Amino acid sequence: MNDAQALPIVPIVRNAILEILDGRLVGLYVYGSLVSGDFEPDVSDVDLIAVLDDEPDRSLARRLSAMHQGIVRAAPEWDDRIEVDYVSSSGLADCRTAPTTIARVSPGEPLHLIRAGRDFLLDWYPARQDGVALVGPPIATLIPSIPESDYLEEVRSYLASFRTRLDEDASAGSQAYAILTMCRGVYALTDGVRLSKRAAALRARDEFPRWGRLIDLALAWRDRRWEADQPDASSSEPETRAFIQEMADLIGLR
Repeated sequence: MNDAQALPIVPIVRNAILEILDGRLVGLYVYGSLVSGDFEPDVSDVDLIAVLDDEPDRSLARRLSAMHQGIVRAAPEWDDRIEVDYVSSSGLADCRTAPTTIARVSPGEPLHLIRAGRDFLLDWYPARQDGVALVGPPIATLIPSIPESDYLEEVRSYLASFRTRLDEDASAGSQAYAILTMCRGVYALTDGVRLSKRAAALRARDEFPRWGRLIDLALAWRDRRWEADQPDASSSEPETRAFIQEMADLIGLR
């Protein structure tokens, strides 16, 4: 058993997926913090890609949704902490040139069908670099080579969206996600490194002391996101917007 499978929830999800897909599964892969060594047991999500022999449809999506609801009932501590992209092998093969329909379940979103375009290079690129096979061939045989420049272009576009996507009444969790994602993106674009949210935040806190208190708040909000009693973050929203704008200016976002 590899390190990724040592986490008890991973074989539970793997076995449930194998049962539902019943011969349609080409490969199943875990990537992200669980394989990079940055996994935080009480905070981090588990990121997976399930590769199918054909695009998922509404019928399969309903079955997958019921399966994920069953996993959460059996292991409620993993509610909103499992992310899986169900994508066809042909869709992955053409991921740089054409959109494809995938089924996706992720924190804050129930399983649903979505069109995945080049913006999903944010998933496919790190998965190809570091993904570990739970079922099937090495993931690099299913995802074509992706130039780092393509990946960084999508990072840049994603960061640019935070200047307008934050609601005026953004929750503590939404603000924490924006702040920590900006920290990670800054170092991806300036230094070409993929840091964990916590590592990027700690580095940014040292390099931008003006924002130290806000970054510490973001880490605290992230660590507390499962608690029922969430802090009121309304007073910090203008400061969060100012941080996002300053980081955007730093990396030359237009």
